[in-house]
Order: sequence, then C-alpha cells, then structure tokens
Amino acid sequence: MHDQRFDEPVRVALGRSRKTIYKVERVAQAADILLNRWPAKTGRYHVAARKACLGVLDGVKEIRYARAAFINAAIEADILVDPQ
Repeated sequence: MHDQRFDEPVRVALGRSRKTIYKVERVAQAADILLNRWPAKTGRYHVAARKACLGVLDGVKEIRYARAAFINAAIEADILVDPQ
C-alpha cells in the first residue's frame, strides 16, 4: 500500500448532523471515508474519487488526482468545509 499525505488537508463535515469535521490529510483516510462513511448516495464524483484514491494506494495514480477527486466528491455531497 502506498499511502501518501496530501499537500494540503481537505476538511469535510460528516455525521448525521454534519457537525463532525474531519481533517483529511492522507489518501488512506480519504479512501476510508469514501468507502465507509460517505453520507450521500454514490454519485459520479464519488465513484471517481474512490477509483483515484485506491489507484494511489495501489501505486498507479498520482496523489494530486486523488485529492482533486476527493474535493469534487465532497462538493457533490455538499460536505466540503471552507478551508478557513
């Protein structure tokens, strides 16, 4: 497994009330959230993010694509937290 750290963390709001903020810093953490904790139905960006993160973990994709895909999936699910 080729877990890697994102150049900048991505913050997402999870939980029933979406008040639990997760600071996602690593590809394995993003993959875990996408596979086990995702709050919305599977969408196009969600599927792409899963593939990108698993590709990084398998050593066949670049980390920048996984981070971008994770952000797009979080926007699609309306769980991306402003980076402020």
